[in-house]
Amino acid sequence: MGRRVDQRRGGSPIDIRLLIVGGVLVLGAIVLGIVLLFGGGGETNSVGTRMPDEGANHVPQTQVPTYRSVPATSGPHWSLGDGIAPLFWKVYTSPVPEPAAVHNLEHGGIVIWYQSTATPEDIQKLTQFVQQQLGTSQFKIILSPWDGKDFGHPIAVTAWDWLLYLDSADIDQIRAFQNAHPASDAPEPFGGPAQGAG
Repeated sequence: MGRRVDQRRGGSPIDIRLLIVGGVLVLGAIVLGIVLLFGGGGETNSVGTRMPDEGANHVPQTQVPTYRSVPATSGPHWSLGDGIAPLFWKVYTSPVPEPAAVHNLEHGGIVIWYQSTATPEDIQKLTQFVQQQLGTSQFKIILSPWDGKDFGHPIAVTAWDWLLYLDSADIDQIRAFQNAHPASDAPEPFGGPAQGAG
């Protein structure tokens, strides 16, 4: 009987080491889970790319700011009222000024820009989508041609601090982007033109 106890005691350092290694692995898995849940894992699950916040200063119309992202997702912008800046929520057939559109982003809007490389079919799909959205609770949306620096894709979708490039009018992706970046995420979500204004 004494031998069994001795053998058990002789084998216990191995058992303790296994318990320690197992405990460290379990603890590591718990820490990793907490980090992914509450820390850095959120942005990889978001639709689009998070861009640096460039502030929300109002500047005069005589000033045309430069932005780090193309198109802009935040930064200095015009504040003129009367649908000039921020713009009315709608479909535009002529390019709108970028500093005016940034004001719409500040108020929780989505701006869809398309370059000359977008097909007529894609422009029609985007137009229909935006016109439908204007009649819903997600009416804070603008569609505009883009006349700035080429961003390498036919379509860009912007929200405050977020950017999504598209090679075609993927309405499911645009809707997912809109849902992932609601107006409440913007600095002034309750501002901007009223639904149906303009």
